[in-house]
Amino acid sequence: MSLKSDFMEFAERELKIPLVGIVAADDFSGADMERLSFVQKKFAEATPLSGGIETVFQPKDLLPEAKSVVIVGTPGFLGRMQSFEECRRELLGCAEQSHVNVKYLQNNAERSSKLTDFFTGKGCQCFSMTGGSFPIKLMASKCGVGVYGKNAVILHPDYGSWITLGAFITDAEMEPDQSMNDVCGKCDLCMRACPTNALSVPYRCDMTKCIDFHLGHNKKNIPHEIRAKCGNLLGEGCTVCRDACPKNRNLKKVEGYETPKELLYPPLFKIAEITDEEWDNGYAMTLMGFFLMDKKYLQRNAVLGLGNFHDERALPVLQSLLYNSDEELAGYAAWAAGMIGGEMARQMLNSALNRRTEDSIRSEIEFALSEAN
Repeated sequence: MSLKSDFMEFAERELKIPLVGIVAADDFSGADMERLSFVQKKFAEATPLSGGIETVFQPKDLLPEAKSVVIVGTPGFLGRMQSFEECRRELLGCAEQSHVNVKYLQNNAERSSKLTDFFTGKGCQCFSMTGGSFPIKLMASKCGVGVYGKNAVILHPDYGSWITLGAFITDAEMEPDQSMNDVCGKCDLCMRACPTNALSVPYRCDMTKCIDFHLGHNKKNIPHEIRAKCGNLLGEGCTVCRDACPKNRNLKKVEGYETPKELLYPPLFKIAEITDEEWDNGYAMTLMGFFLMDKKYLQRNAVLGLGNFHDERALPVLQSLLYNSDEELAGYAAWAAGMIGGEMARQMLNSALNRRTEDSIRSEIEFALSEAN
């Protein structure tokens, strides 16, 4: 049995990984680098977690002896989420399940460790590349693990676009797999469903308009027109394009991963005023927390959610943030109050205009008053 056949059998039987593909560890083509450059540039402008196109390493930059890149995909559909309207009754936020389910994340980490051990046990070098700036989606599209859907998410005919991807680089030489043919055809339901028109070009996502990008990664100002489309999401978790995809309509839920409700649907009041201790003992330990980096961005997202509910019950906590919080969070609180509107909101905003002297906050208050009126 060849090394590849031995590995494929191990991945399927021992690790329960249904999707595995091999890509030759060659340098990325000019076309590949062009595809990556726009996304990396936008991430670099928004978050210190990315360093731009300069941080997109060729496989041999990471392992000079590299021969193969291994891509794996596991089902990631953990069940349907409560709707915005269902959450409105108690002003609850909503988190992406796979990003806050610690058990699910730990299980994937254990699989990753066992996969690496398989190759090192054969006398090969092997390193996980899941994370950082390694273009996992691009590599997955080259080896049959999936193809790019028109929403720029990896799509598989059997598992839809709810796939958790992993990447590994090794000096083990294995025969590369073939790419998969396009599965979208003339369907453009995901493009038409996108609430911010981020999918105006097939197979490309305009990150500057993507809700997941802004809530999950953007550490700078979120434009007003995006804020109003963010619903009650606490981080990445916009599923509009995936919900529209016919390939996702009959997916089976991955069993055994019940996400704690306090992480999945927390009261936005509590998140807006979350303490350092609550952050450190909760979301900071999740993938969502890793991407957000600081509790103030979780608070920001919660404040946007309160504004999007258009419910006066949120005004007391927004008033506290507007009067007492830092410049950035106070500005978002002003915006949220403007979205809620009404006499109470107008009084609160006018009072804040007399209290806050920072130009950025005053600008947000003036905008909010124009909306509230």
